[in-house]
This record gives sequence, structure tokens and C-alpha cells, in this order.
Amino acid sequence: MYKQFYSGMDLTELPLFALVLFIMVFLGVCAWVFGVRRGKDFDALANMPLAEREGGHE
Repeated sequence: MYKQFYSGMDLTELPLFALVLFIMVFLGVCAWVFGVRRGKDFDALANMPLAEREGGHE
């Protein structure tokens, strides 16, 4: 079925290239999100609900 679908196509490597590109982008985003240097940002955001509000409003 794969060969039949792509038989008239000149760029038979295009689906493989798109898959590799998608995997590289996905892994790059995962590394950026879960990177070590972003730990401080996550800690600050996690403590926001527990922080006292300024101005005396409750």
C-alpha cells in the first residue's frame, strides 16, 4: 500500500523526512520545557498560591 500510494510521487523520502523533523521538534520542546534551568521558574509558579497577597486584601 505504501509503495502504491507513493509510486507517482517524485519525493518518496518526504514522509520519512517529515517524521524525523517532527521527532526532532518534539524532543526539542520536551528538553526546553523540562530543562534544568527552568526549575526555578516552576518553583516560583508553584509557590504563588501560598504566597501572601500584598495590600491586605483577602
